[in-house]
Amino acid sequence: MNQYSIRFGMAPDAGAISVICSSGFYQVHESGFVKEDLESFCKQAYSPEAIAADLARPDRFYIVLDFQEQVVGCLRMAPPSLELAKPDSKGFELARFYLETAHQSGGWGGKMLDAAEAESLRRGYENSWLHVFVPNTRAQAFYTRHGYTKIGEEQLIYQQSHPTGFVLKKTLI
Repeated sequence: MNQYSIRFGMAPDAGAISVICSSGFYQVHESGFVKEDLESFCKQAYSPEAIAADLARPDRFYIVLDFQEQVVGCLRMAPPSLELAKPDSKGFELARFYLETAHQSGGWGGKMLDAAEAESLRRGYENSWLHVFVPNTRAQAFYTRHGYTKIGEEQLIYQQSHPTGFVLKKTLI
C-alpha cells in the first residue's frame, strides 16, 4: 500500500512546512552562514507566520509530500528573485525544496519536481530557475539528472553571510 501522496500546500500546512524548510535550510547552509545569521534567516523566512503569508499569495504555490498524512517534503514555485532570472518574463523560480532525510532517495523528489514543473507550465511559465548552494553536490547532481543546466553564480547576501550558489535553469516546453 502506497502511503505517499503529492498535493498542493494549503494554509494548515504552514507549521509543518516551516519545520521542514528551517531544518533543511539549516543543514544545507550550515557551512556558508555565520551561525547567528543562519538562525536569524530561518526565523525570518521560515516562521509559520511567514510560510502562511507565502501560501496565501496567488503568484506562487507549494507542492508537498505527505507520508501517512504527515507533511515530509515541500517545494515552492514563485516569481524569480534571482538576478539572473528576473529578466525572464516566462520564468518561475523553484525554491524551498526539502525532504526529510528518511524520505530521500525513493524517487519522490523527482515526482514532486515533475508536479511543480507541470503546474508551472499550466500557469504559462516556460522556464524553471533555481539557486543551489555550491557545496550541495547531491542537489546539483539531482537537478542535472532532471535537465537543469548551470547559467551562472549568485551570492545570497544576508547580514554577515555571503554564501555562493549556482543558478540553474531548465526550459519546460
